Amino acid sequence: MLRDWCPTQDAFNGTTSGQLASALRGQKLNVAALEYPPFSYKDPKTGEWTGFDIELFRKVATAGQFEFEITQLRLPAENETYNTILYNEGREFDMMVSWFDETAARKRHFFSFSLDIIDMSFMLVTTNPKPTDPPFKDYFFMFLKPFERDVWLVMLFGVLSTGIFLYILEPRLSDAAEDLKPSTEDGAPESLPAALKRHALGVMDLFYQGWLLFTIQENYAPKRWWTKLYLMSWSGVIIVMVAMYTSQLTYFLIVELTSKSAINSLEDLIASRKAVCTLTNEGDFTDFLRRNAPSVPVYGLNNLGEVFPAIRNGSCVAALLGKAEIDVELSINAACDMRAVGSHLNSMAGAYAADMHNCGEFPLRVVDATLQFMREGEEIDNLWSDYIELPSECVGKLGSSTESESVRIQIKQVGGLFILHLAIASVCLCGFMLAHSSRSATKSKGGAIVMNASNGNAVYPLKKPDSEW
Repeated sequence: MLRDWCPTQDAFNGTTSGQLASALRGQKLNVAALEYPPFSYKDPKTGEWTGFDIELFRKVATAGQFEFEITQLRLPAENETYNTILYNEGREFDMMVSWFDETAARKRHFFSFSLDIIDMSFMLVTTNPKPTDPPFKDYFFMFLKPFERDVWLVMLFGVLSTGIFLYILEPRLSDAAEDLKPSTEDGAPESLPAALKRHALGVMDLFYQGWLLFTIQENYAPKRWWTKLYLMSWSGVIIVMVAMYTSQLTYFLIVELTSKSAINSLEDLIASRKAVCTLTNEGDFTDFLRRNAPSVPVYGLNNLGEVFPAIRNGSCVAALLGKAEIDVELSINAACDMRAVGSHLNSMAGAYAADMHNCGEFPLRVVDATLQFMREGEEIDNLWSDYIELPSECVGKLGSSTESESVRIQIKQVGGLFILHLAIASVCLCGFMLAHSSRSATKSKGGAIVMNASNGNAVYPLKKPDSEW
């Protein structure tokens, strides 16, 4: 018969959390647990109860200075769920020290829950991606993958604009200066094909000059400071872009040409029209699928240890489990061939439970006071981490469901680089214009004019070039 906790609850009304944490001092609780490794189970060597749920509750009892005795409950029979156990046998004890999902349905059946002790939010688990032979187009155009299209267009514009800048700022560095010069003989007009060829060669030279930056030869070395500054800036842009391109291309060669698991989200599962595995004694899973993925076939399993083998043999393409259950299975999966995919499909917590009749939630509130202190001290997380440590051979092998499209370099990620380059180019152009303006003014003011005896044209005497600085 369920103990009446109302007198004790009345005695501790209005007390602080510290006082409440010791409200069970000296008492002995009659609690129940289920065999569900590694959360709660009997050690086959000692016969003692252990597991995460039990060890955590043992810490709470030690802090609260109370004792407890565990009674083992049966597991659900065929066509039963854990609700059957909770709503019947569970009402006979002060508390269930094996976690139960905190659901609205269970609260409607007059069950209260402690603070959450594990994260049981629903997630999908499926196989890791396996290498495959990708289609030809994925190989053929792989070199374009690292950058988005707008980045390639900006790069193309930068190459052309660099050739144009070199042609304007220091024409002698560019072959385009020679190719764009009209070529006529005996004063005859240039033919249309010759003009088209000349301009085509000139444009090609502009691209060539912009792409190769400039030819490093003694007679091609830039002399003007603005040309040097511009080329240093453009060289910096190229260095950064080449580094980014190389790293991204490496990623795509290694990862992109590896097939992704068919299931990366609930939407993928629905679209696949393939079965999903779940535990038949966990009614919450089937209820969730009935509401959110009614078209997906369900392959029922009896216990957690059957899940990964069922995925491997093709009985189902993925499994719907609680996050904590997935963490546990991954921690003992030496094959390293499974991974959790997508984000949490809902928010669900696992917690201790108690019947609310006769103030049955009072022991839970006492336990909560200690759990809160333990949570603030990260004792719960530290204890849980001992149960879900990945095998050393699996570290780094669990795939991610991140789509490769999200890692392509976008224009917004390199926009600042090009804006800085444009700012430097503007400074160079201003310097070029000021220098030529100064030369024009000097020519118009100074220097004697000598008439050429042969054609009568005015010729300025040679002068020493002005300093570039």
